[in-house]
Amino acid sequence: MKKIITTTLLFGIAIFSNSLFAQDLSGEKTRVFQTDKIEDIKKVFSKDDFTKCFDIKEVSYNLLSLSARYERVNVINYLFANNADVNKSCSDTTPLMYAAMYGYTDTVKLFLKKGAKKDVKDRNGKTAKDHALENNHPETAAIL
Repeated sequence: MKKIITTTLLFGIAIFSNSLFAQDLSGEKTRVFQTDKIEDIKKVFSKDDFTKCFDIKEVSYNLLSLSARYERVNVINYLFANNADVNKSCSDTTPLMYAAMYGYTDTVKLFLKKGAKKDVKDRNGKTAKDHALENNHPETAAIL
């Protein structure tokens, strides 16, 4: 029991600290991100930005999670070419969970190939497969 409480407390502190140190994504960076053009991405995002957490509408994302959420395939591939961590999360929702939630099956396959952990659970105890099923994406859930 003590171990469970300690683990839960540490997990909560990790989530809190990530959101505490998250930055707002500037208007320019948001506009460039939406284009999915790598040459523009290189101009406004530094390599340090690849591991940072950004607040968008009170939700904290890293660039890989944000790319998964909006299916920015070029940005995803660019981030992987620059050693992005497929399992890093700034909240409790992983990039794999975002891809599954929106039914981006090809992105889910890519994340799994890159080592995404499909058994990770969010604060509600849901895995990426649970998110796919909950959002009516059985074809995505089938590969999870």
